[in-house]
Amino acid sequence: MKHFAKTSCRLLAASLAAVQFMSIAAGAAFDSGFSYSYAVGEGLSYTRMEGKDSGGPQRANILTYQPNTGVSPVMVYADEQLYGSKATITNAVKYLENQGHTVIGGTNADFFVMSSGIPIGLVIDQGELISSDAWQYAVGFKADGTAVIGRPTMSMQVSGASGKVSVSYFNKTRTTAGAYLLDHNYDDSTHFSANGTNIILERVDDAPVTVNGSVKMKVINKGTGNSPLTITENQMVLTKSDGANVPSWVDFPIGEEVTLSVYAGDKNWSEVEYAVGGKLLIDNGTITTAGIDGGSSRRARSAIGVKADGTVILYEIDGNQSTHSAGLTAAQLGEQLKSLGCIRAVCLDGGGSSAMALRQPGDASASLISSPSDGSQRACANYIFFVNHVAADGVTARAVLTPSYRYLLPGASTWFSVKGADTSYGPAEAPTDLTYTVSDERGTVNGQTFTAGAQTGTATVTASNGAVQGEMQLCITGDVQSIAIQRDKKDISALSLKPGQSVDLTGIAYHLGRAMASADTAFTWSVSEGIGSVDANGVFTAGSAMAEGTLTCRYGNTHRSIPVSIGMGDPQDAQTLADFETDMDGCTAAGEFTLSRVTDFTAVARGTGSLCASYDGRKVLTATVLLPDAAVQNYRHLTLWARGENTQGTLTAVFADAEGNELTAPLSAPTATGWQQLTAAVPASAVQLTGIRFERTGSGSANSALYMDQIVLSADHAVTNTDVPAVKLNQTDITTAAGSSASVTGTATMEKGKYPARASNIAVKLDGKLLPGAASMSGSTMTVTTGSLASGTHCLTIDVSDDAGNRTRVSATITAGNANAVFSDTAKHWARGYASLLHTRDIMQGELSSDGALCFRPERNLTRKEFAVTMARLLGLDTSGGGKTDFTDDRSIPDWARGAVHAVADASIMQGSTIGGKLYFSPDAAVTRAEVMTVIGRCLPRGYAAGALTYKDTAAIPSWAVDQVKICTSAGVISGYNDNTLRPLGKITRGEIAKVLALF
Repeated sequence: MKHFAKTSCRLLAASLAAVQFMSIAAGAAFDSGFSYSYAVGEGLSYTRMEGKDSGGPQRANILTYQPNTGVSPVMVYADEQLYGSKATITNAVKYLENQGHTVIGGTNADFFVMSSGIPIGLVIDQGELISSDAWQYAVGFKADGTAVIGRPTMSMQVSGASGKVSVSYFNKTRTTAGAYLLDHNYDDSTHFSANGTNIILERVDDAPVTVNGSVKMKVINKGTGNSPLTITENQMVLTKSDGANVPSWVDFPIGEEVTLSVYAGDKNWSEVEYAVGGKLLIDNGTITTAGIDGGSSRRARSAIGVKADGTVILYEIDGNQSTHSAGLTAAQLGEQLKSLGCIRAVCLDGGGSSAMALRQPGDASASLISSPSDGSQRACANYIFFVNHVAADGVTARAVLTPSYRYLLPGASTWFSVKGADTSYGPAEAPTDLTYTVSDERGTVNGQTFTAGAQTGTATVTASNGAVQGEMQLCITGDVQSIAIQRDKKDISALSLKPGQSVDLTGIAYHLGRAMASADTAFTWSVSEGIGSVDANGVFTAGSAMAEGTLTCRYGNTHRSIPVSIGMGDPQDAQTLADFETDMDGCTAAGEFTLSRVTDFTAVARGTGSLCASYDGRKVLTATVLLPDAAVQNYRHLTLWARGENTQGTLTAVFADAEGNELTAPLSAPTATGWQQLTAAVPASAVQLTGIRFERTGSGSANSALYMDQIVLSADHAVTNTDVPAVKLNQTDITTAAGSSASVTGTATMEKGKYPARASNIAVKLDGKLLPGAASMSGSTMTVTTGSLASGTHCLTIDVSDDAGNRTRVSATITAGNANAVFSDTAKHWARGYASLLHTRDIMQGELSSDGALCFRPERNLTRKEFAVTMARLLGLDTSGGGKTDFTDDRSIPDWARGAVHAVADASIMQGSTIGGKLYFSPDAAVTRAEVMTVIGRCLPRGYAAGALTYKDTAAIPSWAVDQVKICTSAGVISGYNDNTLRPLGKITRGEIAKVLALF
């Protein structure tokens, strides 16, 4: 980062006032505006202006500088050379500070080429001309800190015995606009890629390039071509592109001595130490915006101006943030600078480039104080900074007061910090024994807490101990523009409580988008009838019965209301000891049980896995499944699913007390051939659940098994409900920008709406992949947030389960950017996004047409062999088995589908059909909707409701498909048609199956 700082400095007199507030011209203020100012260096003050206009809220940062030698302006760019030189304002500050300089504050400077970092206009550093003005306006600073604003209109020429060449641009990226001259300040390379003519010059003397100065050189080489050339430290390259109109071009011979001369009509530019370019904004008091890019749009802006008395104004306003600062048009920016007294001004780079850094009095270093409109700092080409030359002595010379809140409601209080600053405005010990006064009796101070009085307006709090003093300004206003309601210091948008529960709420008032100091008693609190009561302090107590209503916090004409649900408080304490979704959850066997995890859909009660305890029922009278250690002091109920196969018996829950003595509790019913949900009461003195004991009743069979699933401990009641969670999304078709995330909201409750669903029981999949932690719950409100989304169609599936393992499934389609069509025949088809997504996931590939185009054939019926392949890919099954299958029509199965048919048959997902006592797969047959629902149903977790079928053509559903059709329709995998038919025997197209599988 190139910068050569001045070394002169001057100590401040010890008697300087601690803080000097600047008066801002009335025309500069915004509506509902408030501004405050304080000194940050010798002759340098900072002003914060806040308010609103027709565009919305506005926040501006202003540095006001009286030229002096204690503080001086400098220009800094990001590297030793211009090309590729970009840095954020924070990194620019750190660089200068690492070089031993004290940065007080500054902003971004010139417009620049984003790809190369080359500034558009003038660059002068320590008096050396680094880059020419390119006919742009500029601001320069002389050694005494005075500013020069105008158009330098420099001329450059290279002259020798053979003639004179007029140089159009110095250290700018070469185009066909004229003759260019590049030296080592540009880069080590010319970065040429287009054909051109080049003359290599070597310095004869070591004079720097300066305005109204000259440099002697000699021609050492020349040539043509499009290859980049190396530029050494003592060389320059005079060049023009092919096609450039350069009438003055001279083909200087090798060996000829030439002179580079730089001229500026205004000699002020030859006295400038630092300079940067910009676009003209104010000229002799007249605002002009013709040359400013995007001048008519509101955006973040930066500018620098000079007043008639030489005072320099450095101005930055945030923008493009609707709740923070809207920004200004170029004309409005000019009005701001003009109202601040500027007679000349240039607009600096804006938008995402606009940024200001400031060292607060008493701090050691400068930091970002603006809010970049891009959401993060942009790396820019160069910056204007004010640096301090006053020596730090660490002796307290002023008090620095900083309030926690700058805006207060009448009667509200805010704490404020007290720091010390020395004569350089750097760190010093905090002053003590301070006495405080408040202007116009607008409040009182107790310790370090200011309490506003009833009168609105600006309150100036002055602190003094006779040796040092300091001030701060606060705005007391009743202009509340919005209100937030908080619980435990977090904003809430809804409230869900149990009957009789109380909660302490806090009202937060906002003015110009900033939180205000306030007291709960300053608001008027109210609730709708029947939900409970709220007192003057915002303490809400729920009523005794389930109800829904509204709670309102009001100040004047502004209010915030949130929905309240009573009976939707936190669910009971519960612990799922084992659900067997991934393994046996630590269960072991005592006795002659052999344990395994099974996943066949016929052997699972809830989810995708269960525990199978195999045994010989002829020999085994009793055996125990030992559970992982589980403390039960806080639980009163045990619930589990169980069934017996071939041999039945009773189940007993085994516990231990604090001394290790065994305690038992019988499960509520003997095992049966079908799944049952059984319960047991936890003994009062039990501290640990150790296992589930089986005891045979009656005779037994050789190949017997006990199956168990979803073992849960609960505090208030047994989780025996069979209703599925109620889940509803506010939106199922969502559009967002490519590269951004999407947020999907809705409600999720369980146990007939009495409790909100648990976030830990919500499984979210995006495009078939789990998104751990994507779901959150606030009361009954569910929010699911995706990560960054690539352009295209995305499918979000949300599976919500309750403590009993009952589950509900909903889905949403998200389009990020455009729903691009991978296939040539789906560009205008409704399923294009789903087809493209499945292609990306390698589930459906399409085929090549005769002309080589990739086609999906969305309206063609799907065959059973195609369905087998897509399901195998979707489920990640092993398709390496390519041998003969057990199907009679094995020869009809093509090689490309054989491995998939093996896989789905082995997984019992597709089983074929028996005709004349023989098993057929029928690979070329079009798959029916009933077959699809049967296969999909077998793959879904258990626990979905088998809802009643009310379609007109329910009778047409084959008996073998009824159970899975009920599950699929209830889970929303496949829905009926607008005429209330399901058409189970109808064929399914490739486009239809694409949507089904994408949302699976």
